Amino acid sequence: MSRTERLIVLLQYLRQRRYPVSGKLLAGDLNVSLRTLYRDIALLNSQGANIEGEPGLGYTLRPGFMLPPLMFTMDEIDALVLGNKWVIEQNDVVLAKSAHSFISKIAAVLPEEQRAQLYCSPMFVKTEGYSKVTDNNSILSDIRKAIYHKQKIVITFFDLNNVRTVKTTCPLSIFFNNEFFLVSWCEFSHKFIKLQLEKIEKLEVLSEKYIQDRILLLKKWGETEGLSESYLS
Repeated sequence: MSRTERLIVLLQYLRQRRYPVSGKLLAGDLNVSLRTLYRDIALLNSQGANIEGEPGLGYTLRPGFMLPPLMFTMDEIDALVLGNKWVIEQNDVVLAKSAHSFISKIAAVLPEEQRAQLYCSPMFVKTEGYSKVTDNNSILSDIRKAIYHKQKIVITFFDLNNVRTVKTTCPLSIFFNNEFFLVSWCEFSHKFIKLQLEKIEKLEVLSEKYIQDRILLLKKWGETEGLSESYLS
């Protein structure tokens, strides 16, 4: 990879992250030394990029710097198609409709040969054999909206002993590991809750918002699950 290509990849990498990424992780993904990474960041900043951070704390790209248009590779298109087909296979009508719309928007800006690959991709997905999103589409939709607005939720669910339980929690994420889980934080017990969506009997979104930093909570949960920093970025 040439230096120019590496700089573009570095910008793209930082643009996709919503919170600081450690220099060690960046250097590892780019297959360069930390010293080279620091020089690349200094060069990009001199060219108008606003990359904030310092060694040991992590780096983030502030909005306002425009990247040159990038072409999709064949692998990137196949990844998009596979993920899109997977979403469409779920029971969430809103997400399925959005997935169709997403592909149409991507197709509109692709060259003709890449547009053909988008619609004729050999990638397919079979969703039999694991739990799909809960049949109650309103629950998933409500959870997603509550996460975006940092609103607390009241969930009625069945615990491991199949006992009906009611808790007020701070929703953080919808996590997939062969089945779908709601990841949330309980302010009362100061514990994370990972709950199968199909176990939720009833859900109510409250107007009250939680004040904790959702991303930091999610990172702490990821540490308890052994998930890497790049996975949660």
